[in-house]
Amino acid sequence: MLSILVYLLIITALALWVGHPAVSHSNSLNLQNNTGEALECWLKNFQWGNRSEVPANHYLPKYKFYTEVIEVLLNLARKMGGNYQESLLFLREGLQSDRQFEKKIKEAVIGTWLQIGMISALTWMFIIGALSLIDVKIPLMKLAMIFFWQALGCSLLPFLLAKLRRHYFGDIGKIWKMLYVLRSLAKVPLSRSEILTLACVQELKAITQKSLEAIVEKLKDTCQRALKQGGNYEDDVKYLMGELRFQEKWHFELFEKRLVVIKLALLSVFFLPSYLAFVFLLLGDLMLLM
Repeated sequence: MLSILVYLLIITALALWVGHPAVSHSNSLNLQNNTGEALECWLKNFQWGNRSEVPANHYLPKYKFYTEVIEVLLNLARKMGGNYQESLLFLREGLQSDRQFEKKIKEAVIGTWLQIGMISALTWMFIIGALSLIDVKIPLMKLAMIFFWQALGCSLLPFLLAKLRRHYFGDIGKIWKMLYVLRSLAKVPLSRSEILTLACVQELKAITQKSLEAIVEKLKDTCQRALKQGGNYEDDVKYLMGELRFQEKWHFELFEKRLVVIKLALLSVFFLPSYLAFVFLLLGDLMLLM
């Protein structure tokens, strides 16, 4: 009964630690987008008619590229006038979609951590229970080696998750920035070259992911046509956003599948051997007692 209580306390503590908003940003488990939520609240409460009352050095929550685009719109409105309320509304819609996507990733990552934590807790409940029930003496150094081997597996998980996220969503994030900036600034009094610079379209050359080649080529053509011929490119950008949304969903499915592979690999290399090692140590001491 005591072991079950300890197990439940460990799992509850892990779940609270992972999801608690007060946890430091250095915690790789904490994927809560507090700044994203703060920026969305700012956009929700912002009134375009009172924009002149917003000082140039006002505090704006920093979240990805959304903050940069909002500041550009506000600065243009102060200097040149114009109504960019539609662009802010579009950015708010994009921000909501982005936060929902981040929430999906967070849930997948937390699920992986909780499963690893449950396996680790069960292993040590078995070890502690076996040592308390059977009169055997296993050297503390060997138990410490089992603990550090499991700790090594846990310490590798944040790096693997970061690499996996960067592989599947790094280039997609760059393209999202370009598309949102292009569409948000489509009606502002800036030259096409200035808008393309703000959108960082020069980074398209660095995107080599094969699944995104078609979108990258279409975006390059759209940007070149906008520079040479001018005109409205919003329809092209809107179409590319739909294509990218489809690719993002497909990449998320791949991300989830790779998470399962990583979890199984860690369990097979670090946790199952730790359990078996203790069982062999236990059996070895029992054989000596006979």
